Amino acid sequence: MSVKGWSVVFKGERLQAELIAAILEADGIEVEVFGDNAYGVGIDLTEARLMVPDDQAQAARRVIKEAEERRLEPDEEDVAESPPTTDSPD
Repeated sequence: MSVKGWSVVFKGERLQAELIAAILEADGIEVEVFGDNAYGVGIDLTEARLMVPDDQAQAARRVIKEAEERRLEPDEEDVAESPPTTDSPD
């Protein structure tokens, strides 16, 4: 799909595209999600594309790359503050 003045910055599952779109919008980037709207079992897993204006494409790709590079690991402080887990017999 090609739209004059817009660039595709992501292709993938619809759910992931919606999450990335939210990140881009929070960063002030205009974004549109394109794809089929087929749903099943409460989750939409169809393929989608994210498009942004050409002049925002480089910034969008940078934001996506930074988001992909982040790991969802707990901080050391969070681990230290968490109460110990105990296994209690049932």
